[in-house]
Amino acid sequence: MKTTALQISLLIGLVVLNLMVAVSANAQTQYRAHIPFDFTIGQKSYKAGSYFIDQLNTEATYKFVSLRDAKGRRSQLIMTRPNEDDLKVETASLAFSLYDSQYSLSVIRTPSFTVRLPESKAREALARNQNVQLNIVALTGKK
Repeated sequence: MKTTALQISLLIGLVVLNLMVAVSANAQTQYRAHIPFDFTIGQKSYKAGSYFIDQLNTEATYKFVSLRDAKGRRSQLIMTRPNEDDLKVETASLAFSLYDSQYSLSVIRTPSFTVRLPESKAREALARNQNVQLNIVALTGKK
């Protein structure tokens, strides 16, 4: 009886410890940005406002990044590719390409990960025919 109670207590302790580590790791990879203009990600349009960026499943080969508005109404999962160019940066930022008066999210760069978003075929055609401007928006760690 005492052995079973001890085993259950140890199991509960390990589960709680694993949850604490997972929450701590998640908190370190969560960022907030205020984006002052409307923008697109692929075919989806987003309004100007505050957004949270979270890196999910940090240990997997294919990682996912979640972008969601601060009101919790819109979100999108972005899958990263293995061996993605992880430039080590100190300051987290979002890079937007400006095509014909429309901003499109092109890069998410943080100290722990970098994600380059693919451009749609229509945007690639626009980029070949005109100069593309790049706008940078700073990310802050979520408190």
